[in-house]
Amino acid sequence: MRKFIIFALCSLLLAPVQAAKRKVHTIGDSTMSEYKPAATPKRGWAMYLQAFFNPDSVQVNNRGKSGASTRTFYETDNLWPSVKRQMQAGDYLIIQFAHNDEKCKGEDVYIKNRELLAAGQDTLTDMRGTEPNTTYKDFLRTYIREARQMGVTPILMAPICRAYFEDGKINDAGRHILAENKNYVRCMQEVAEEMLVPFLDMTSRSQDLYEQQGKDFCMAHYFNCGDKTHTSAEGGQAIASLAYELISQSAELADMHPWLVFPSQEQFTAYARNIEESGKKAAFAAKGEAFALEIGDWKLVNLKSEIKNHKSQILPLEGSWPAGEIDEVANRYVEYTIPAKKKKGLVIETISLPVKAKGGAGMNIHINYGFGDTFRDVTTIYENTALPKNKQIVVKLDQPILVPAGETIHIRVLPWYDSNGKPQAKKYLQLGELKVTGKKLQ
Repeated sequence: MRKFIIFALCSLLLAPVQAAKRKVHTIGDSTMSEYKPAATPKRGWAMYLQAFFNPDSVQVNNRGKSGASTRTFYETDNLWPSVKRQMQAGDYLIIQFAHNDEKCKGEDVYIKNRELLAAGQDTLTDMRGTEPNTTYKDFLRTYIREARQMGVTPILMAPICRAYFEDGKINDAGRHILAENKNYVRCMQEVAEEMLVPFLDMTSRSQDLYEQQGKDFCMAHYFNCGDKTHTSAEGGQAIASLAYELISQSAELADMHPWLVFPSQEQFTAYARNIEESGKKAAFAAKGEAFALEIGDWKLVNLKSEIKNHKSQILPLEGSWPAGEIDEVANRYVEYTIPAKKKKGLVIETISLPVKAKGGAGMNIHINYGFGDTFRDVTTIYENTALPKNKQIVVKLDQPILVPAGETIHIRVLPWYDSNGKPQAKKYLQLGELKVTGKKLQ
């Protein structure tokens, strides 16, 4: 028996060790991030990137985040720090930001707030904005340095265009040029040249694609999600195909080329269909004690509440919804928390929340959930980008959510307002009482 054990151990030691998969990590904003098909028609292009890599050799880790800028992705605990924990030597990191860095009209929000404070004016609470020539470049350099310190190869990818057409062409704002000296794509390319980083010009490639297809086609097929920034499934797949082309044509990324594959149309269609089907409601036959919660308390972050008619009306701390918002603001939300017991988890089966847009029809919301104080494993479970004016709707969610023993689930409602280019006052999000049902696991 002893000889057999020694022989077995020697066999294991001499057996070929299966090489760990390389990872391609993607960090960026909502144009890249993951979405649940049951919650929204939006699709981030990086959801489809795995289809262009050999799955036996490479795993794509898509960590794009709705509403993120170079600053907020770096400074938020569950974003860049958690990506770094997943990275290892030999991996690649695709970095694509700009959409939300533009939130302060090309100015750095911290500098702008110092100016407002000195002038005795209210400061801004949306802290995403960076100045392209200074803080935007600084954050890009920081991602590059920290990735390289871990043996990870950084790649700068210019942001996709917005579908801002003028006379059949994408205008400057659509190409992330806010002024002659505030060109985010040019600044990203300058950082790439300075730090000898591969630069993939997705802005130019997406511009070529959109202009070739034309405005009517793009809005019907690529941008049928209610705005001109976020792509649909068809649009996301088209951008992922461009990402494959850019990588495969880059001499600087020759080491990645052996891992690339180009699926047939049938294979790509099947891959995309699997994403849609896997995002549908999954059966979760939990056994345990049923419970029903009525949660009246909440936490407001960068929002305030006005009580009228025994209902809570929510609006930003500064009183007006800022101009130019197209997506959730990660540091502005209403939060509910539900803890599981230390030794018993729970399954949330339904969530019900009455909501109403007061004063205007431009109110939008995401409902996300995440776990723990760092709000990790974030999932969007509801989106409405056109809440009807002065009409209550009841958000009803029936996607089972497992809350492990000892964990706390945080449910966040993130509102923003389609302001048509100027701040909007006297517009409220009115919330009713959140109700949650489920089972406490045995």
